[in-house]
Amino acid sequence: MIFQEYNQHVHTLAFQLPKEGKSCCGDSFYIKTTENYMICTVADGLGSGERANESSAAISALVEKHYDEDVEVLMDLCNHELKDKRGATVSILKVDFQSKRFTYSSVGNIRFMLYAPSGIYIYPLPILGYLSGKPQKYRTQSYSYETGSKFIIHTDGLVFPGMKALLNKGHSVEDLSRQLDGYTKTRNDDLTYIVGQLF
Repeated sequence: MIFQEYNQHVHTLAFQLPKEGKSCCGDSFYIKTTENYMICTVADGLGSGERANESSAAISALVEKHYDEDVEVLMDLCNHELKDKRGATVSILKVDFQSKRFTYSSVGNIRFMLYAPSGIYIYPLPILGYLSGKPQKYRTQSYSYETGSKFIIHTDGLVFPGMKALLNKGHSVEDLSRQLDGYTKTRNDDLTYIVGQLF
């Protein structure tokens, strides 16, 4: 499945596949862009199949409902939402187009990387673990970004050894996605990625 979202400030492309033999993907994502900001979340439900999807889909639905909240607030809401569910790893990215800053928070094994045209890479380290309704600490970080910066958020179903080089050389989000295509064939796990470029 491929999904694209864009305006004059950002262009994103999301790709998702379920684990081999599963009809339902245990990962979920949500992307919303407005004139002022973009918010996106990726959630990876523990395990695979329908119960994993129940947890990850609950995260997407919650962020869709409360998209105007700050990232820290959303992470806490997501944690409460997963009480009595299987649990999920969660990442939330919010980009403010006016200030050219983005805020990112993550718990678990979802990865994020941003490459700026000046050669700077931003790679915030996530908190280990997963959200399950239990008390949880979060690490929420904010950064400025340059026009033309490219980024990727992906679950651990995507194993790609040259992510820095990919973001450096990729000319567009479609080009980035084409270069990742060969790494989406094994399907040993649910796989989701979002690639984007900021203008």
